[in-house]
Amino acid sequence: MTINNIIYSISQFEHSVLAFIDVGGIVMWPLFACCLWMLWLASQIIFKSYDLSYIRTTTQTCPDWLNHRLDSIALRKAYQQQYFDLQGVKLLSMVAPLLGLLGTVSGMIAMFTAGADYGFHDPAVISAGISMAMVTTQTGLFIGLSGALLAFFWQRKLNKIQRIDLVRGYHAE
Repeated sequence: MTINNIIYSISQFEHSVLAFIDVGGIVMWPLFACCLWMLWLASQIIFKSYDLSYIRTTTQTCPDWLNHRLDSIALRKAYQQQYFDLQGVKLLSMVAPLLGLLGTVSGMIAMFTAGADYGFHDPAVISAGISMAMVTTQTGLFIGLSGALLAFFWQRKLNKIQRIDLVRGYHAE
C-alpha cells in the first residue's frame, strides 16, 4: 500500500465521519466529544499499568512501619486517580444516551417543522428528520453501552487489584 493510498483512505474515512455527524445534526458534536473524552479516559487504562506495585516506595533507610505507611499513601493516591477516571467513564456512559434522546427529539421537531412547511406528501422531507433522530439515538446508545461495558470491566479490575493488595498487607485506607 502506497502513501497516496493511505492518505486517500484517511481522507475517505474523515469524509464519512463528517457526513455521519452532519446527518445527525448539532447534537452529534457533543456526542462526538463525549466519545473522544471516553476514549481518552480508556487510554489511561491501556497505557497506565494496572499493576500498582510500581508505586511501592520501599527504601533501606526507613523503618518497615514507615515504608508500609508510605506504600499505603502512594497506593491510595493511585487508586483515587483510577476511581476518578472510572467515575468520568460512568458519567459519560450515562450522558451519551441522553444526548441521543435529545437528538431524537430534535429530529422529530425538524421532521414536523418540514412537514408543516412543505407537506407530508414528500417522503424526502420526512425521512431527513427521521434519519436525524435515528442516527443520534443509535450513536448515543452505542457510546453509552461501550462506556458501561468499559466501566464494568475497569471496576472489576480495580476491585481485583485492591483485593490482592489487601492480601499483601497494603491497603488504600
